Amino acid sequence: MRRRTRPTLLAVAATLLAGCGGSGAAHRAAGQALFGQACGACHSLSGRESPRRQGGDLLGARLSPRIMLQFAREMPIARPLSSVQLRTVADYVVSVERRAR
Repeated sequence: MRRRTRPTLLAVAATLLAGCGGSGAAHRAAGQALFGQACGACHSLSGRESPRRQGGDLLGARLSPRIMLQFAREMPIARPLSSVQLRTVADYVVSVERRAR
């Protein structure tokens, strides 16, 4: 299996499990994987800005889940995410922001 395909398959599997009554940990892991794959080239969640990431750090964004989902929908990414994947990554970003407060 190609190296790029495996993380994608793992993220999709975790997302599906999270949507089928899986644990919150599985949903969070899926969000983290999707964030790294689809968002991590431009954004971080570290609390530190980096000149390497043109989209900036999202830790202090403090957007509502609804607004974060809309934000995620508008991002230019190479491979579009499904609505379930978009919600998963938006939930992950919001949960990381809440934990940081």
